[in-house]
Order: sequence, then structure tokens, then C-alpha cells
Amino acid sequence: MKNKINGCINILSSRHKCLPTCLKTLHVNWNYRYDYPVYVHYFDDIYDREDYRAWIKNNISQNIHFISIPYSTPSFLQEKELFYNRTNIPYVSNGFTIKRKGYLHMSNFYNNLYKYPNTKLHNHDYMLSVDDESVFLKEVPYDFFEVLAGMEDEMAGAIKVTYPHIKKPHEGNFQTRIGMMDHVADYVEKFNLEKKCEFIANIVEERNEKYFHENFIFSDSYVFKMKLFETEEWKQWSKFLNESGGVYKFRWGDHELNSLFYHIHFGRHVYDFKTVDEGYHNQSALRGIQDLAPGVKDSKA
Repeated sequence: MKNKINGCINILSSRHKCLPTCLKTLHVNWNYRYDYPVYVHYFDDIYDREDYRAWIKNNISQNIHFISIPYSTPSFLQEKELFYNRTNIPYVSNGFTIKRKGYLHMSNFYNNLYKYPNTKLHNHDYMLSVDDESVFLKEVPYDFFEVLAGMEDEMAGAIKVTYPHIKKPHEGNFQTRIGMMDHVADYVEKFNLEKKCEFIANIVEERNEKYFHENFIFSDSYVFKMKLFETEEWKQWSKFLNESGGVYKFRWGDHELNSLFYHIHFGRHVYDFKTVDEGYHNQSALRGIQDLAPGVKDSKA
């Protein structure tokens, strides 16, 4: 029986070897009860083959939709500023080449997904985003959207929340968050925002990188009330973020940026579904099948 909630599932995918298993486990361990539409977004033509699409629909669900979306680097950025050209950063010199530019476009998509060209996510009231290398391990006993709908004061949740006292930040975190703390402090100061939690207050007042990394609670695989993206706070944040170019210059991750937005404007991290911690979901289970996501075809775009 279909659920009356107007929800959807969002996946930005390029790992064509992982996607069938990801979609299958999503369906048999959760979505078979609700039949929410699944939108598989992709760059270029990786999922244009009709036989691939037909196999997915016939073997998993007819309510899976493939949508190719455009991508382009902001015109105000110079090529030398882009993350893969910052070879002084070990994360870059150890393998983040122009062939991985698709990751930067991916993060840009997630930070601008509401009414992103060609998409239909804005036609829904709720959205769950999962990665194409993830699997649902066993049947999830609740509807993410029903849970979030029942909390008037919450606009978002996540199936995984990472607490720094449990999982300490590592070098990869440090090297892909360059400038992120100052970006937050500059944002709060520019718009004279109330410092709603100790974490944000300390960032703005101290600008201490060590404190920032050691106290940053961030989330991944979000569940959103889509009306969040219609708020003036989100529009202001999104505009400031896009104008900074930080996603393309420093490989800022969308999951961390979303968490920072929530800390700033709500004074806390998003609701923790604990879906990963309780063993229902594995976010990187399929990495052994296809590790790095393929890059985009047009590296100049």
C-alpha cells in the first residue's frame, strides 16, 4: 500500500556496478512498503542505455527514474584555483586529479539540489538521500518521513551522525575542510546572526582550527523536509556558499556543510535516526565492487 506522504528518494550515481545492489536493498528492506519514487541522477550518459534501465525497473521497481543533469564550474573561478590543482595539499598530490572533478560537481549538486535543472525533487514534501555504494542490510522498521513529520521543530534528520569523541577527525578531514571554519565565522559575522550554540560561538570568537575539528558533529545521508530549502535562511546560506567557491576550491563536502548550516540556524545537529549505528544500513558496503566514482566526460566544464 502506498503511503500518503509525498516523499521521494534521491541518489546521485556514477557507480553503475554498485547501483543495482543499492537499489535492490533499498527496495526489499524499506521502500517496498511505500513505493516512494526513486530519482537516480547522473552526469553525462552513464545511465542512458535503455536495456540497463529496463533491467533495473523490471527486476526492482517501476518507480525508479533516471535523470541526466547538467554540470559546470562557476565562471568566476580560475582553473588554478580548483582543488585538483592545489598539489601542495597531500590529499591532492596523493591522487585527487582532474579525473575526479566529478566529485566537485557532485558536491555542488547536493548543495544546490532544490530546483536544480532537470530535477523533480522540489515537487515533493520529503526527501531521503543515499549513496550508490550503500546498502540496507535488514528491514528498517519505520518510515523516515513519518518520523520526521511527527517532529514539528525538526527540519532534517540523518541516518548517520558522526560524533568526534567516538570517531576522531583524520588527515583527510583536515585537508578537505581548508577554509571551512573561517567561512562559517565570516557568514555569521556578515549577517550578524545569533550564536545559537557553543560550537558556533567558539568558532566565531576564537577561530581555532583544532577546536573546530575536535568538536564538529556532522551527518551524512540526510532526510529533509523540503520546505527547509524555501526558507530565507537556506537561500542566504546557499548564496553565500556558492559565491565563496569553496566546494570547487577546497572540496568541501555537502554533508559537512549541511551540518554547519543546521548548527548555525538551529543551534544543534540534525535528528539522529541511528540507522547505521543500529545495523540497518552500511554506507560504503559496495566500495569493493567499484571504489572511486568515475569522473565527468568534460573536464573543462
